Amino acid sequence: MEFLRTTLLFLIFFVLLPYCASGKTIIRDTVWKGEITLTEDIVVPEGVTLTILSGTMVNIIPSDRTKNGAEYLSFMTEMTIRGRLVIDGTREAPVVFQVKNDKPDRWAGIIIDRGNAYIKACRIEDAETGLLIMNGSLELTDSIIENNRYGLIAQGPQAFVSMKKTQVANNDYGVFAFAGAKVNYKKNIIADNRKRDLYLIEADKVVVLKPDMVKPEIKDLIAGRYVSCNKPATGFMKEYKALEKEVTKVYNDEVLPGDTVWRGRIVVNGLIRVPEKVRLVIVPGTVIEFTKKDTNGDGIGENGLLMQGVLIAKGTRDNPIIFRSAGTARSMGDWDGINIMNSDGAQNLVEYCRIEDAYRGLHFHFSNVMVQGSVLSNNYRAIQFQESAVEMKGNYIFNNKSGVKGRDSEIVFTDNYVYNNINGVNFFRSSLSASNNKILGNMNEGFKIREGVTNADENFIGCGRYGMMVNDAFHGKFSGNVIVNNYESGLSLKGSDNIEVSENFIQGNGFNGINLQDSRALIKDNFILGNGERGIGVQSFTGIITENSIASNGLCAIENESAVDIFAPSNWWGGKDAGSVIYDKEDDPGRGRILYAPIKENQLPFTWPVKDIFADITWLGDIILKNSVNVSGVTLELSPATKISFLKGTGIKILSGKILATGKEDGRIVFTSEDKNKDDLWDEILLEHADGSEFSFCDFEYATWAIHSHFTNLKISNSRFLHNYGGLRFRSGPVEVRYSLFKENNVGIRSYFGNALVEGNVILNNEVGIFVREKGGGITIKNNNIYSNKAYNLRVGDFNTEDVDARENWWGVDDPAATIFDARREPGIGEVIYKPFFKEQLELRWRN
Repeated sequence: MEFLRTTLLFLIFFVLLPYCASGKTIIRDTVWKGEITLTEDIVVPEGVTLTILSGTMVNIIPSDRTKNGAEYLSFMTEMTIRGRLVIDGTREAPVVFQVKNDKPDRWAGIIIDRGNAYIKACRIEDAETGLLIMNGSLELTDSIIENNRYGLIAQGPQAFVSMKKTQVANNDYGVFAFAGAKVNYKKNIIADNRKRDLYLIEADKVVVLKPDMVKPEIKDLIAGRYVSCNKPATGFMKEYKALEKEVTKVYNDEVLPGDTVWRGRIVVNGLIRVPEKVRLVIVPGTVIEFTKKDTNGDGIGENGLLMQGVLIAKGTRDNPIIFRSAGTARSMGDWDGINIMNSDGAQNLVEYCRIEDAYRGLHFHFSNVMVQGSVLSNNYRAIQFQESAVEMKGNYIFNNKSGVKGRDSEIVFTDNYVYNNINGVNFFRSSLSASNNKILGNMNEGFKIREGVTNADENFIGCGRYGMMVNDAFHGKFSGNVIVNNYESGLSLKGSDNIEVSENFIQGNGFNGINLQDSRALIKDNFILGNGERGIGVQSFTGIITENSIASNGLCAIENESAVDIFAPSNWWGGKDAGSVIYDKEDDPGRGRILYAPIKENQLPFTWPVKDIFADITWLGDIILKNSVNVSGVTLELSPATKISFLKGTGIKILSGKILATGKEDGRIVFTSEDKNKDDLWDEILLEHADGSEFSFCDFEYATWAIHSHFTNLKISNSRFLHNYGGLRFRSGPVEVRYSLFKENNVGIRSYFGNALVEGNVILNNEVGIFVREKGGGITIKNNNIYSNKAYNLRVGDFNTEDVDARENWWGVDDPAATIFDARREPGIGEVIYKPFFKEQLELRWRN
């Protein structure tokens, strides 16, 4: 009892009544009681508990501003929990969070970022998101979440939410869970939310509910594809172990007096300043380690570099430069960062460096900086800058709270991989050229642009909550981007003018492919198919939507929520009556019309814009490949009646993913050359460890090799291989080739160390029908018509010493041996076992 009394007195000592918090980190266990006013942000760090007692009123003064602090996750006023939050209200005296402002402003809400929250009898209002759980846990009991934009959102495989006796109502959206989050939502009231009550993305389905109360039986189940996203590897960066080098220099708080070269292993115990006109050169292989100094107890280290001169940190692929924490258990924020200030003369260079464990890995103002080929991970923010000239090329930015944030700068942003961060890329009031970036799997924002002038082309943006967000921009062109499989919207325009959105591939986004609000733009030549609700959602828009393919979206092609007419002529609507796939004045008299006449009768050809595919996608219609395409670790699916036209020398590589090209008898899939002649052959479809790949009812023509398969479980059926140098070549397998036609190729089928069944096919008029190069003992060839091939129906290679099983085929002649090259012609190689054989042409069960 005496211990409890002492503890209670200790807690009362820290009760703040009344209290005004303004942008602070709570550094010790704290109790709130009575009336609390939050004017800025609160962070509860790891190891600290904030307790809020019953009857407490938390009044928030909202702030909508651009914050520079890397520890914050929203531009609004937020309460971020990385430690522990205990809200101990009662039904009679709940804890209340509300906005105290005459304006209809919102605050960010309570963000649980790898922390834990135990909330009982609490009411949360007026937030962008009442409760946002990202890889943390929440126990929520006897609470009311209302009048927010989003009630509760859980994201990430380590997000766990248990709800009991809680009401989530009168928000725009109720309860969301995605990216592997686990939410126990049953036996709670989730009702009367204006747009959607419940949105869960589970392992194999999407659950969308709007019931009066969530019950054990799930209503309105909509089947959906699980969002799949492959993350690029960072194998080009060599792992470096500090133990391999002796410490060559130890620094405390000091100023470098002149040009300095660092090599070996450097330990920094303070803040190093490099003054104007001084150069710091760091040679390849150098390891710079920062000890942690935290004088204010906020959990963020203060040691680092302050560059006012010039930094030349030029590593190599094999010998990168490492900047990291000196701790044995390294943590995010152990040291401050590399700060480059007022260095706008000679360009600072950060090349082939690995920067980790910092508060801000790279931070520069009024400077000229190139960052190239570098890896930045496990930082609060990887890169932050303003009023600078910045080039970022070929960097890997992952597993940070925030990837890149820049403002008021001239930016070239090319060939970067930004993935697995909470926020990906955020540029404000800048002149930006962004091309060929891969922005994948960022938990919240993928690519956000606010104000400024932007040219963004051929970027791959996918598998986050939002894809690309463009707010208050006054000029920009967004062309040739792939924006796919984001949980909510693909591309959003808000408050923007003089925008062109053209030739983008927008598919598989959970809500809208494109969202338009208070914007003027040209929306042209885009491929907008297979989004969860709307192809295009319009809240308010002036401009024109024309010559797009808009089809197979969940609810409608375009919804006009405004009272103004929308001009949308000359689009393809999926072959359906346009009036049946739009939602406008004809459905709700209070809305404007969508003026869709005239319409395109046929789907418009689409030129595929990017070279690498990192998320599941589906091709439909006429697709033109101007460059070769790599599909890495995901599935490329082709719908029936799709036509792929290759420019000379281009092809498709499936690398540890798979391709599913399953056509129909009346909807064959065609792979062909753009010019359709043997002088301009396309390359091949290369399968490397692409198990589960399948081709059926496909036509292949004018290829170097139509299909080239290595170590792949592959099935081919009811397909035609015509006018290629080679039809099919494979190594290993297993491969099944059934009921297909190989005609007028130089080589129909070629096997090398093959494990295959070739059955029920017609193989004729090739130079060589089947060529078994080596190790032919694993291939079985039966029940085929193999005839009239110019040189040989079947040829065994000079290095094949195994017999080939080719019994029970029709060879078109009385003496099949005359059409076969094997040991009978060249002793020492394998023999083709062709007896017994059919003396009449087989009637096959194929449909070609």
